[in-house]
Amino acid sequence: MAPRAREHDDTTTPPKGRATPEARAARHASRAGSTYARFVREVASAGGYSKAEAERYAVATIATLEERLPIADVCALEAQLPSRLDQILSFQPLLGLPKMDRDLFRKRVAERMALPEDQAEGIARLVFSVLRRHVSPGEARHVEAHLPEDLKTLWSGHDR
Repeated sequence: MAPRAREHDDTTTPPKGRATPEARAARHASRAGSTYARFVREVASAGGYSKAEAERYAVATIATLEERLPIADVCALEAQLPSRLDQILSFQPLLGLPKMDRDLFRKRVAERMALPEDQAEGIARLVFSVLRRHVSPGEARHVEAHLPEDLKTLWSGHDR
């Protein structure tokens, strides 16, 4: 006797072990929120900041970094970020400053953070450290390849 084909009516519940599209979307949103929360917690913990400060500092640093990168690299970097962080960054203006050196970077990030430049640079170094742990090694090398030498040392953390 041939095995009976499993019947499934698309208008009913999914087969056992399968989630509905709504459940999958909710699970994705939950994972995205938890990876975002983990990213912000890492920045907050490493610097002794509140969650709100850590979020503000991360967005300021990454948005300023993105101003220095070609748009294709911005897209590649954001694809590896927690989706909630990517959404927040989408509201940040990109000036496209391909000649940005470390001094201009420090000035721009300090303006976004509303902090003195020397303090902002230290925070940016910390955010870069967390960011490098959240992207693939290949993407980290790709970002570094597009930075001038003085920003490469800040990105890599080898300027201390």
